[in-house]
Amino acid sequence: MKIKSLLILGIFFLSLAQIFPQQKLTIKEVIKIALENNYDIRFAKSDAAISDNNYSLGNSGFLPRIDLSGSQNRTVNNTKQEYADGSSVDKTQAGSNSTSANIALIWTLFDGFKMFTSYSKLREYKELGEIKLRSQIENSLSDVMKTYYDIVRQKYNYKVAKESIGISEERVKLAEEKLSVGSASQLDVLRAKVDLNADKSNLLSQEVTLNSFKVTLNGLLARNVSLDFDVEDEIDIKPELLFGQLKEAALKNNTDLQQAEKSKSISSYDVSLTRADYFPKINLNSGYNYQKSESDANLVKTNRSYGYNYGLSLSWNLFNGLNTNLAYQNALITLDKNEINLLATINKVESALLIAYKNYEKNLEILQLEKENVSVAKENLDLALEQFKLGLLSPLEFRDVQKNYTTAQSRLSSARYIAKMSEKDLLKQSGTLFPQ
Repeated sequence: MKIKSLLILGIFFLSLAQIFPQQKLTIKEVIKIALENNYDIRFAKSDAAISDNNYSLGNSGFLPRIDLSGSQNRTVNNTKQEYADGSSVDKTQAGSNSTSANIALIWTLFDGFKMFTSYSKLREYKELGEIKLRSQIENSLSDVMKTYYDIVRQKYNYKVAKESIGISEERVKLAEEKLSVGSASQLDVLRAKVDLNADKSNLLSQEVTLNSFKVTLNGLLARNVSLDFDVEDEIDIKPELLFGQLKEAALKNNTDLQQAEKSKSISSYDVSLTRADYFPKINLNSGYNYQKSESDANLVKTNRSYGYNYGLSLSWNLFNGLNTNLAYQNALITLDKNEINLLATINKVESALLIAYKNYEKNLEILQLEKENVSVAKENLDLALEQFKLGLLSPLEFRDVQKNYTTAQSRLSSARYIAKMSEKDLLKQSGTLFPQ
């Protein structure tokens, strides 16, 4: 029942391939699509844009503040007033109007250099946003590359499975020919057919695996998950990489290290900001006022005044319960913590880089061994096939040789993929996976 379901699924995918021709994507094209469409990268770009917008003179306190206000009021009262000279005012439904408008400017001229420090700190946040964006791009594209090369590996395994079917079909043909001349039994034919069906089932399972990885990659590329496509046939491994050059690049380009450096720099600006609270603050104040009032009941029927004002104001906190000193001491502690974090990050990056490089070297050695193993297994298979045709090798012995060859190819495919992933991890640690 399972084999039947896989057969139906395989026929379904084959029919889709005939209706919708496959687009062949290279790794460069996949990376380009991911840079434009990947959701996590787009989120990170938005965060970086916010940090970029926040880096401004106004946000750091350099620019003045200007406020405009105005009001218009109408009041209706019943008024009765008696004066000492015997006169009086008695009005019903007496109305009064009042109009006022004001524009005020406040401009900080000196705040202990806090505005300069704030501006520099905003620049650090802007650059930190760019580093976080590059870190997210590295992580997202790393996932894209991992999935893409896994598809290349599964495609290779699919070809191996098809080749195995071809060998099994040849074996069935030979068994039937031997049966027809009386040199083989019906049991040999049935065993050959059972092995052939097992290979066909394996091919369909491999096709299901291949298509599931394609769906995953489409999701990472933020496009229709049902889109079918083809990939490259081989995984290219870069020539031998040099540890000294990678370490030098890592200390300069590794995003974890860059973020730790920015955190330390931001902490140093926080120390300066808290120190600025020890100094006085000087503001320039200026404005223009307009007021007008009209009344039906008062002795003064209309009153109007307008004019401008300007001046300087100084404020200086002399004592606030030692809270300024407390904030300053805490800022120094935070700076020290971030210095320790930077040293720890350097140590972590160097350790991870060394481990990645050792893995890279060993995986290249394993890859070379698996290449040689496939060559030997292929030679062994060709020899076994000739002996099987001559009747010098039993069907079970030939099947074992066939399985060894298929297993050797699968191991080579995995070794090539693992070597590529160790190369990717090594370049990512050194900050050179996607050069700036």
